Amino acid sequence: MINNMKVIGVIPARYKSSRFPGKPLVDILGKPMIWWVYQQCIKVPELDKVYVATDDDTIYQVCVAFQMPVIMTSDQHKTGSDRVGEVATKVQGDLFVNIQGDEPVINPAEISEVISIFEDASVEFGSLRIEITDPDEIAASSTVKVVVDKNDDALYFSRSIIPSNIKDGKLARIFRHVGIYAYKRDFLKMFVSMSQTELELGEGIEPLRAMENGYKIRVKETKYSSIGVDYPEQVSLVEQAIKLRDGI
Repeated sequence: MINNMKVIGVIPARYKSSRFPGKPLVDILGKPMIWWVYQQCIKVPELDKVYVATDDDTIYQVCVAFQMPVIMTSDQHKTGSDRVGEVATKVQGDLFVNIQGDEPVINPAEISEVISIFEDASVEFGSLRIEITDPDEIAASSTVKVVVDKNDDALYFSRSIIPSNIKDGKLARIFRHVGIYAYKRDFLKMFVSMSQTELELGEGIEPLRAMENGYKIRVKETKYSSIGVDYPEQVSLVEQAIKLRDGI
């Protein structure tokens, strides 16, 4: 436990996806992708329990078959955080970690890092960031950028390039938001009760909902990166990474 908190990991898993339907169940070296994510999560010593949260019966049944704890949630949730919020009404815990279900090679140390943010008892909502230098990654609208203040609290998230670095050649570092979130239970309950906000909807970035309502999110710098699976052609990259990591 960290600060005597019970820490729960939640992996939201939707079947419907405009870019890659059925993504959590795609076969990766003989196992569904969600299984690989779960295996990485249970290596995290700070997590007391890990659950898959889904609104799809097929995903639910696969989780049962592979002996992964799973909770059926509403099909009306608009974001992963809202799904985690429902889990928090059904599972006892003090800190909930929202882990992306499409990162089967996520480093357990990355999950530990976001949990470590809460060693500062004042933090209610936390995430991670990593420096990026590749021009294509910086320019891509799929890359969520974040800028922070001197305390590592987010100032803004955007799919546009921030900071712009257009003034007098003075280049500020650019950071990609790493899509893992952790929330104290009471904050999470309040967060999911808020209506989605203008900036959240305009950018498609969940933490802006909290920021528009005056709340802070601590975004710690990390050195860990992962491989997200957004399209079918990325499965082979993940398989190569797993083979290299496990010596297969």
